[in-house]
Order: sequence, then C-alpha cells, then structure tokens
Amino acid sequence: MSDPQSNTDILEYLYDIDRRLKLLESRLSKLETYSSPPIEDKMAVFLTVPDSIRKSLFAVSKLESCTADEVSDVTGRHRSIENKYLNELYRGGWLERERKGKKIYYSMKKKAVQDKDKHWSAVEEVEDKLDQLLG
Repeated sequence: MSDPQSNTDILEYLYDIDRRLKLLESRLSKLETYSSPPIEDKMAVFLTVPDSIRKSLFAVSKLESCTADEVSDVTGRHRSIENKYLNELYRGGWLERERKGKKIYYSMKKKAVQDKDKHWSAVEEVEDKLDQLLG
C-alpha cells in the first residue's frame, strides 16, 4: 500500500505544477498579443503575411470594416474560406473583430506603440520560467 503522506505530497506537487503552467499560459497569451511589431510601411506588413491569406488582408484593408461575405465578394473565394482566413488573421494579431448583431466585422488592427525592452524582458522571463520547470 502507498503512504498517504506521499500521496498528499504528490498531489500538492501536481497542483503546484498546474498553477505554474496556468501562469505561464497567461503570460504567453499576453506575449502573443504583442508579437506583431508595429510596422510603419503598410506594404511591409502585407509581405509578412502568408501568401494564402494575403488576398484577404488586402480586401479588409480596402473595405476598412467588413464581413466575410464582403471579403468573399472582393476575393472571389467562398465565404467559408474567407471566414477561416479572417479568423486566422484575427488570431495572428493582424485584424480586429467586432460583433454587430448576428454579423462579425473585421478591420485592420490599430498600430500599438510598444516598448521593445519590455517585450524582450517578458520573453526572457518566460524562458527563465520554462528553464526552472524543465530543468
């Protein structure tokens, strides 16, 4: 039979690991929101996007605020494909989205002024935490 004290120690250890992982996930999530550096040249921004979804990004830029149906009209692709691409662009931090009634409108993400040193110190902090957990 196993020792009840060691089971308690194992559970406490697992809870501690779970708490740390949740903290890391939270920090990584914050980092992901700042992962796209502000670029002044609009064309340079477009060139950093994968080819398959660049056409959708151009359409949103042209339309300013639009639905997947409207982007589909511009690109000539099916609405479901545009919906997928627009969601990828949103998750990648390129677009903002807003629900208005039953429709979701996408627009270009506003430029954010970021402090590069803060960004890199946060990256280093995550790396240190990962080293602690894995080391």
